[in-house]
Amino acid sequence: MNFDRDYYAVLGIPPEADEQTIKRAFRSLARRYHPDVSHDDNASQRFMEIQQAYEILLDDVKREAFDYWRSKQSTLGPLPLVLRLTPSYSALACLGEPQVLYLLVELLPSNEIDSSRLPLNLCLVLDRSTSMKGGRLQQVKEAARHIVGQMGTEDVLSLVAFDDRAELVLPGRVGVDGDSAHAAIRGLRSGGGTEILRGLELGWQQVMRWHSPDRASHLFLLTDGQTYGDEAGCLEVARRAAAERVSLTLMGVGPDWNDQLLDEMARLSGSADASIYVDSTDKLVKAFHSRIHILRSVFARDLIMSLHLGSGVALKEAFRVSPRIDPLEFVDNRALLGSMAKDELQAMMLELIIKGRGPGLHRLVQIDVEGEVPSLGEQPARAQETLLVPFHTELESRAPIPTDIVSALGKLAIYKMQERSLSDVDRGQIEPAVIRLKTMATRLLDIGEVELARAALLEAGRVSQTGALSAEGRKKIRFGTRGLTIVPKEVRHD
Repeated sequence: MNFDRDYYAVLGIPPEADEQTIKRAFRSLARRYHPDVSHDDNASQRFMEIQQAYEILLDDVKREAFDYWRSKQSTLGPLPLVLRLTPSYSALACLGEPQVLYLLVELLPSNEIDSSRLPLNLCLVLDRSTSMKGGRLQQVKEAARHIVGQMGTEDVLSLVAFDDRAELVLPGRVGVDGDSAHAAIRGLRSGGGTEILRGLELGWQQVMRWHSPDRASHLFLLTDGQTYGDEAGCLEVARRAAAERVSLTLMGVGPDWNDQLLDEMARLSGSADASIYVDSTDKLVKAFHSRIHILRSVFARDLIMSLHLGSGVALKEAFRVSPRIDPLEFVDNRALLGSMAKDELQAMMLELIIKGRGPGLHRLVQIDVEGEVPSLGEQPARAQETLLVPFHTELESRAPIPTDIVSALGKLAIYKMQERSLSDVDRGQIEPAVIRLKTMATRLLDIGEVELARAALLEAGRVSQTGALSAEGRKKIRFGTRGLTIVPKEVRHD
């Protein structure tokens, strides 16, 4: 049942309507909007809404539940999470073989909910090893000073610096002492090797000291180098973060850090977008600012999406396509979506395999999203949508695939091409890798991604000559294609 709609309004009947009135309204509207006879562009969607309203209002139990919700809506207010489903086809043919249906799932916060942020419990874990010497460390200091200026009176900020050992240079406290914080930042000096785990462990201690349900706890790691021998420990910290509901930012700057390690830490923490690449030091301040802005504007957290597939429906693959591209991992038909900022849209693309169906309206999938909206208290926030698709014995023509889906699939294809090309290089398959990189560059140029296309072409030439990617080029391509998300003009916000 979808509580975003007034089923009485869908059928155009009063709330006290009896069974005969419901049936008459349904028959009249069904004749008007049935996809086989209607020329209305939205006929299929309208017909599905009419069918759903009819089924709900004729079922005594469901109608009672809907009436109860309707009576309480004025006191409960609007639903905090908005869920939207857009299939690649609004109707399917009755075929004797499986067919593919793409489903764009959009989740966004209601603009009718006033969100108040939780106080931050933030620990910065900053690499100060020898490789950070000079301008790179100065940019980190400037970015850290910027964060100090962003902290509120209820926030907690601590600072850990590490090389081959770790030092707590700013202990956490409620309400940031600006003078002490700036003095600690000024005192940072570079030297020594890189042992990330030492910094993570000390930072974790600080985060957990102030960790509580009424604070948003976050550990922010920045590094520019490789760590050796302590990777398993770093992954264990990420697992702890997932268990304790501590979010992570794992930021690598320059070409020499281990992106595969930080990516795996991000995955284990339940926040695939936690791994961030900054290609030059002059972008550090902007990168820090962007990440802290997101943390300060979190609308919902611990979001989980659940799939309830209809009979004969299978999920082939799933990707998030906004705010960035990454694979969605479903375990027992549940996937972690992490947090969502107030002005953010999360969009997921599902590829469904649909077995043959007889004529009629069929339920293919129900999608539930549940999470916590801090401004509304501890009660979980939920959203639910069901995809109903009509099947026809004769389907002479189909409406064009929605532009949102076409755009998302095009960018997703580039992302997959990048993944395959990097895998080809790692396996020594040089010729296929070069072909894919060049094809990817062409497609990137087609969508206006000139800088990323140039990087792909340069790496294609390098792979052709040397059989390997440069460290910088690999990161530019990997993280650049992740950023090929649905841009605002391609997403409906109505």
